[in-house]
Amino acid sequence: MIRFSINIMRGCFGGCTFCSITEHEGRIIQSRSEGSILKEIEDIRDKTVGFTGHISDLGGPTANMYRLACKDPQIEKACRRLSCVYPGICENLNTDHAPLIQLYRKARAIPGVKKITIGSGLRYDIAVRSPEYIKELATHHVSGYLKIAPEHTEEGPLSKMMKPGVEAFERFRELFDRFSKQAGKKQYLIPYFIAAHPGTRDEDMLNLAIWLKQNNFRPDQVQAFTPTPMALATTMWHTQRNPLRKLSRSSERVEIIRDNQQRKLHKAFLRYHDPANWPILREGLINMGRRDLIGHGAQHLVPPARPGEHLLKTPRGNARGGGGPGAPAIQIKRGSTVRKPKLR
Repeated sequence: MIRFSINIMRGCFGGCTFCSITEHEGRIIQSRSEGSILKEIEDIRDKTVGFTGHISDLGGPTANMYRLACKDPQIEKACRRLSCVYPGICENLNTDHAPLIQLYRKARAIPGVKKITIGSGLRYDIAVRSPEYIKELATHHVSGYLKIAPEHTEEGPLSKMMKPGVEAFERFRELFDRFSKQAGKKQYLIPYFIAAHPGTRDEDMLNLAIWLKQNNFRPDQVQAFTPTPMALATTMWHTQRNPLRKLSRSSERVEIIRDNQQRKLHKAFLRYHDPANWPILREGLINMGRRDLIGHGAQHLVPPARPGEHLLKTPRGNARGGGGPGAPAIQIKRGSTVRKPKLR
C-alpha cells in the first residue's frame, strides 16, 4: 500500500493521548520542500517498475499538517502546550492550507501522473478552517473513501483523548458531501472509533452506537483501546488518574475498562449491526435498563432474541442509566446539539 506513496512531512501537534507520534517524531512539523516531493514523484514515474500513474498518498502522520506551524518562532520555543488544537485551535497556529493546495496542483500536473489520492488520515478540525482545501481534496484526491477519525461522540472519553467534539466532524462532513456532489462524485467518509478508552462509560458507548445508527454509519474496522508505550492514555490506564487535570492534591480519577467481557461489550456497540454482536448487546442493554432499544422498529438498536437463542452474559460494570420500557427510544446526552435524522 506504500509502494507508490510519498511522505511529505513528519511530526504531529495534535497530542492525542492514545498516540505516541508526538513523542517519537516531535510536535513541530518537519515538512519536505516542494521541489523534493515533486522530484520523488518523477523518480517513481521513471524508475519504479509497475507504476501505472497512480500515486497512492501524499501524506504522513496527518495528511493536512504540511507547512503548518506556530506563527511566532519565539512563542513556539517557549510553548509547553501538549496540543496546538485542543481544547481549541491555538490562536498562534498557522492553519493556512495554501502551500498544500499548491503542492497537490503541481503534483497532479506532472506528465505521466494520472491520479493522486490521499491515504493518510485527515485532521478535520483544521481542515474546516480551509473550505478551499476540502474542495480540492473532494474534487481531485479521493478514490471513493476518505479516512477520518472522530474516535468518539461523547465529551467524557473525548476529553481523555484530547480530541475535538463531534460538531467539527459534522461541519467537515457537510463540506465534504457538498463538494463531492459539486464534482459529480459519490464519495464516502470512513470514520474510525475507539472502544473502551480510559474515561469511557457503558452509556458513552451506547450513545455512540445510537449516533452511528442515526447517521447510517456501519463501521467495519473498529478497535478497542490497548495501552502502548509513551502514550498519555497508557498512564491513565495504569494509574487510573488523569495527568491532564490536576486537582488540589491528586489528579482526576479515570474510569478504566479492563474486564474482558465489558471490553467486548464496548466494542460490540461499534458494530451494532453485526448479528454476532446482538446477544451481548441485548444483555448489556437489559443491564443498563434500556430494554426499549430492543425490537424490530427503526427506533431500536438490536432485534429481540430468536426462540432458542441464548443470551451471553456481560458484567454490569458501570452500567447505570435510566430508561426502561417507558423511556424515550433514543436519548443522546451531550451538551451539544447533534443533527438527528430518522433511524434507518
